[in-house]
Amino acid sequence: MPTFTFEQIRGVAVQVFAALGCPPDEAEIVGDALARANLAGHDSHGIIRVEQYARLVKEGSIVPGGPTTTERETACTALLDGGWNFGQVVARRAVELGIRKAREFGSGTISVKQSNHLGRLGEYTLMAAQEGMLCTATVNNHGRGNLVAPFGGSDGRLATNPISFACPGPDRPIVVDITTSVVAEGKVRILKNAGKQAPEGWLIDSNGNPTTNPQDLYGPPPGAILPFGGAVGHKGFALSVMVDILSGALSGAGCSHSSTCRLGNAMFFHILDPEKFVTRDEYDHWVSTLQTHIKGSPPAPGFSEILMPGEPEFRTEDRRRRDGIPVDDVTWQQFKACAAGIGVQFEL
Repeated sequence: MPTFTFEQIRGVAVQVFAALGCPPDEAEIVGDALARANLAGHDSHGIIRVEQYARLVKEGSIVPGGPTTTERETACTALLDGGWNFGQVVARRAVELGIRKAREFGSGTISVKQSNHLGRLGEYTLMAAQEGMLCTATVNNHGRGNLVAPFGGSDGRLATNPISFACPGPDRPIVVDITTSVVAEGKVRILKNAGKQAPEGWLIDSNGNPTTNPQDLYGPPPGAILPFGGAVGHKGFALSVMVDILSGALSGAGCSHSSTCRLGNAMFFHILDPEKFVTRDEYDHWVSTLQTHIKGSPPAPGFSEILMPGEPEFRTEDRRRRDGIPVDDVTWQQFKACAAGIGVQFEL
């Protein structure tokens, strides 16, 4: 299994996206976002996506350089059309707009349609938190919901419908970034590429029976991912329904309804400036008090310490900056074949 630095992965990804027709600044945004996902340990949203994105560009489903336009706007809200550009480009523009509105008016709520896959959702809530904001974000698959079974169902009717929250913390931001399914599809793809089995409780096959074979998700015929929660999966399912509504109904992109509509991400970002509510010192005091209180819990058997949301990713980032980012052989071969197919030559 080859290992690369963040700069190497970012550099070759940027080369590929530039060759696919991205304007230089947009190629940098997409390549950086994918490499950052690998750096944080979310390999499901890293360079494994390059082959997928290249295919979507060739099909016309992604439009490099597509303009982001405003369809409706008030002081605190906006509905954007992403022009079917890369989701990483559109999401960054949406969050930047939301931050500007929040700085002036206390909140900025941005809804987005006609954008492609944005990668790791936590990238954008973290972006807002690093600017001193609190951010809630959701995405659906732009109406294309066929991966996740509803609680009690036997086939895919929903997307993985992630939700993310982030806010400034005492030392580093606190970041929640989860799918409302038990796992992201990309993590199943990673296991399939590595020839490994999935844990029990992740997947069902096309007959609705439990399976640990990642290939059963893809079929034919396709199986489904389960909502998170196991025996209380109705909780993950309920969250998924609300994510679909916030992302799809508010934007007009559509909620999960079809496996044949155009794949994309409809987005919802709600950004708050805490200083429009309390002083920064008061906010910092209470968040620090909460973190100290939580981390003071005696570790349970098998645990050595309590980690705050987002802390595992920050630690993985530190380790991978030091030791390198491993990429499984199948993903790396797919990446090299994709690059060669569009005339990108590189040596690492």
